[in-house]
Formats: sequence, C-alpha cells, structure tokens
Amino acid sequence: MTTPDDDSPDEAAPAWAPPDAPAAEPAAGPPVTGPLPAEPPPADARRTNRLAIAALVTGLLGLILIAAGLAVAAFVQTGRRGEKGTGLAVGGLAASLAWVAAIAAVVTVGPLSPDTSVPARADGKVAVTSMRPGDCFGDFEEGPAGMFARPLPCTTPHQGEIGAEAELPDAPYPGRKEAGDRAWTACRERTQFLEKSRYGKNLLLHVAPPDEDAWNAGDRAATCVMRYTGPGLLPASLDQTMETKTQYTTELKPGDCVKKWNDEGDQPLIPCTEEHEYEVLAVYTMRGGKYPGAKKMEQKALEGCAERGVKVWRANPPLDIADVVWAGPDEVGWNAGNRLIFCLVTGREGPLKRSLVPH
Repeated sequence: MTTPDDDSPDEAAPAWAPPDAPAAEPAAGPPVTGPLPAEPPPADARRTNRLAIAALVTGLLGLILIAAGLAVAAFVQTGRRGEKGTGLAVGGLAASLAWVAAIAAVVTVGPLSPDTSVPARADGKVAVTSMRPGDCFGDFEEGPAGMFARPLPCTTPHQGEIGAEAELPDAPYPGRKEAGDRAWTACRERTQFLEKSRYGKNLLLHVAPPDEDAWNAGDRAATCVMRYTGPGLLPASLDQTMETKTQYTTELKPGDCVKKWNDEGDQPLIPCTEEHEYEVLAVYTMRGGKYPGAKKMEQKALEGCAERGVKVWRANPPLDIADVVWAGPDEVGWNAGNRLIFCLVTGREGPLKRSLVPH
C-alpha cells in the first residue's frame, strides 16, 4: 500500500536509520530500500545513556526527586563512559523544574481549571479524538458535535477501533473542507493495510480532522476511526485478526510486536506473549525542513518518544525491564521526504515476553 511518507513496497523506499543507532552519512548511489536492520551500533558509535533517557521520562511525569537523581547519575556516567545523553538529562531537570513551578502556582493561586481538551459525557462516551490508535470502542455515534464512542477493552466484543493518527502537513489552515479532504486521504493511506484483516471488507473508515483552533495551536493530527459494519461484533483487536502476519514498516502501529527487525521492509509480527525483539510504542511524523544532523535527530526522536511514552504509560513506565529506542530516516531518507519516527520498546536483559504497550 502507499503511505503519505513512503513509497509502495514495490518501489525504492527512502533509507532508514536502525533503532537506537545514529543516522549514517549518505552514500553514493540510490537510496537504500526499506529500514536498516536493528542490530547493535558499530563498536565506535557512542550509545545513549539509559539513565539520561529515564531522567527525561520521569521528569516529564513529574517524578521530581527521581528525575533529579537520575539526571545527576547520568551526568556522571556520560562523562565516565563517553556516552551520549547529557542533553536528555538536562531536559529531565528542566521538566522537573517546570513541575515545581506549576505546583507552586497551584499552591499560590489555587487549582487550575478542569481540562476541557478531552470531551466526556455523562453516558460514559468520549470524543474519539481523545483516544489513541489501538483503542477499541462501542456505541459509536457521529453528529454535528463530532464523533463519540464508549471506550472498551479490545479483549471484549466491540464495535470498532482507532486505526491510526495521520499527521497533516505543516501549513496554514486550509479551511474545513480541504482539511477534511486531506485528513481522509491521509487516513485512507494509513489504514489501508487493515483490509488484510478477515473483517476488512466490513470495516468503514470515519475521519475526525483537526479543527481550526487545534490546527493553529500546532495539533494537525487526524483521528482515523475503523467501525465494523458486519454481523455481530469484533472479538479482538484488529492486529490479531490479520490474515497475514507480516506488515510493511510504514504500516506498523502501537502494540505491534516484531519478532526480529527485518531490513527488507516486511516486519514479522507475532503475538506479544511470544518472545519478540520490539514492541511498537508510537509512530509519529517529525516536523522540519532541513535534515537536523545525526546528533540533533537522535535527541529530537528520543524526546518525541519520551513524550509519547508519558501519554501511553502515564505514571507507570516499565523502565525497570525495558528501554525505549527509535527508528527513523537517515539523511538520504529525510531528503527523499521520509519523516516517520518509530518509537520501539525493547527488553533490558533480552527479548520481551509480554506486551508493555496498553492497547
């Protein structure tokens, strides 16, 4: 299938940097096809310090004392071992200071107003825009006020699932109709792989584009909703109903478990209860025009993954048993238009044997 940020599997795809490894310098000749294998980085490549990553995540979560301790330890280890991650540790401290300032403001001024960005109703339904890819639902409704549904566990019979989020181009707001058309095209491309599900012929796509206020605030993500219109209800999440167990890299979504990263572009998916090398935490589009360079690229990717980890895990990140790494375009792939970043969970002491990403 064709995706907004990649060519189809039959054509040459932009080059990729492997998970948790710095992007390579562009080589002469045509771009490499597919993502590079997720193998350990070369011996002379400096690894990112794990405590620095943990400091950033705990700082964003507001675990102030833990973040400060981890950041100090990261500073010591990066200097002693020659590892990268000083910027991430600084980010963790900065996030902790922001939490301190926020707490001080609440104590001085009083509680902040309730968050109205996630609409909820007395009947238990929420706006689909507040749900994440892989979330399942029932009692779907669509009207002038928007799309609402009741969140349900994917292990229980349900009516549909959030199939993807599609990031729209960074440009002035094009108007309601044009934004809707762009969102439809992007969602169609991002969810077309679900036709491989044994329920695929009865899946109907609904699209919730960002409104003008959200767009101008920098949120240009469209929510892609897959509603089942066949007999009965869906018995499991859609990724468990695929007729094929391989998936092209650009079609990966949160909760997918990859047995071992494949450099040919088709990733072997297995049930998360079996041993696997990676689980997909998040997929997002990195913004920017000019390639930021390998070092800045890594820092921005890890910061983006940490922010998404906070949204997924909230106050319970499984950092005692897992690391978060990333895969994305190298300079050749970036210049060819590839902007997709894959946030991946990998085990600290070996393969994972269960799912760590709620979906």
